[in-house]
Amino acid sequence: MTVQRNDFYYLLSVVALSGLAAYALGNSNSNIQLYGLAGLMGIALVLAVIVKPNLGANVLIIAIYSNVSANMSDMGYPGIIKPLVAVVFSAIMIRNYYAGQLPVDRRNTAFTETFLILYFLVLAASYLVASNKDRALTDVVDLGKDLVILYTILFSVRTWKTWKQAVWMLTIVTFVLCLLGVYQIITGTRTQEFFRFSTIGVTSVVDSDNGTTARIGGPVHDPNLWAQVIVAVTPFLIFRIIHEAQLKWKVVAAGMLVPLLIVLLDTYSRGGYLAFIVILILVIFVFEIKRINPVGAVLTFAFLILLIPFLPSNYVARFDSLSLLTSSSQEGSGIYEDSSLRQRSSVMQTALLMFVQNPLLGVGAGNFRNNYQKYNQILGLEARYGEVEAHSLYTQIAAETGLLGLIAFIGIMISLFIALSKAVKSIEHLQKLRHYLPWLSALQASLVGYLVAATFLHNVYIRYFWILVALSMTAIQLVDEQVKEADQILIGKTS
Repeated sequence: MTVQRNDFYYLLSVVALSGLAAYALGNSNSNIQLYGLAGLMGIALVLAVIVKPNLGANVLIIAIYSNVSANMSDMGYPGIIKPLVAVVFSAIMIRNYYAGQLPVDRRNTAFTETFLILYFLVLAASYLVASNKDRALTDVVDLGKDLVILYTILFSVRTWKTWKQAVWMLTIVTFVLCLLGVYQIITGTRTQEFFRFSTIGVTSVVDSDNGTTARIGGPVHDPNLWAQVIVAVTPFLIFRIIHEAQLKWKVVAAGMLVPLLIVLLDTYSRGGYLAFIVILILVIFVFEIKRINPVGAVLTFAFLILLIPFLPSNYVARFDSLSLLTSSSQEGSGIYEDSSLRQRSSVMQTALLMFVQNPLLGVGAGNFRNNYQKYNQILGLEARYGEVEAHSLYTQIAAETGLLGLIAFIGIMISLFIALSKAVKSIEHLQKLRHYLPWLSALQASLVGYLVAATFLHNVYIRYFWILVALSMTAIQLVDEQVKEADQILIGKTS
């Protein structure tokens, strides 16, 4: 056996790791044991990611979708996301130094990346006008960390096989967490929360229930936000049900989708329900209109609507309350009949006032909450005390980062959807690449579902969204590389 120079570094690392492990385990100080072992795991992860880069992306996806870092912090342990991101990104850079596998030609994602940088710069600039500098700095640092995660995925997922693994990873994590929720629903437990990975909140879903309804909050500890995450994952399973060639994989995908839909229903999230309906409409009438019979789809929708009255009363009441969004009357009906919708309406109007009075940079990143009372009193819409969340991603961006932030964020979305559409068109005529089309369609539907739900939710767990953006940019890059390769083969055959 011949030992090469690079092998020597790995052997030296193994010896060093063994020595550190022996010291950590043999030390009587529990802190040294804890942090020593954490450090060893970090070094081991670096070595593993250097050898297999996509492992880093999968580890980050598991950590983010399970929200393990926040849950560890809640239990008194140090969070792991920041060191984990640093470790994985460093490993990717080391890997690139030796192997040089980073995607250099990224012209198809250039506009999206430009708007991402612009959005970060606007967020950083809003720090200057923020009244609470600490919150603004936290938001800027968090976005910077999210961008590092985004580029880590873009740089480490370099084949369609590893890209699909990443998508399946987030799908499986969501499925497992929803299984915990299904167990809670079946057993009726309100105390077993599986180390905070499937939380339960007892709140009011309609004005008449006296705040006694249990809602599944998942690992994010909020039913509406958890519904948003679930909705964004469902398209990947729906398109597998439609497009998998083998029946057994269709059944597997359907079996994984069922727990997601059960838990989605039990979040009682109207925004989640609405976003899922939009996804179904897109799948049936846009993405799969040639494959799915529209008449049959309409009849299926009608059948499902007829089933609603037979659901438990709280579910029925929650679905009925969606009609208030379109109600209008001189008697004060519509959204003002529902206290939750009334409060959200007031919060959104307050956010718009912040935007109007601070049009360029807003009130500063993360500063909606501490400015709410000031602007709410100007409008005199509702007597609420303390700090209040924005309850809408778009009005929050407008209020906190002004017109510049809004333009940058909209630019990210428009450029991303345009790039995805171009990717779809570029492979529609290539038979060998057409099997990637359902995955790209699933990405588009996933992004739309998340953004629809974001109309009613603020950005507290927007990291899930940036993961979808990262996977979209990676897919666009991979399609571009595959098309170029196919063109080169075609040129070679004709020459």
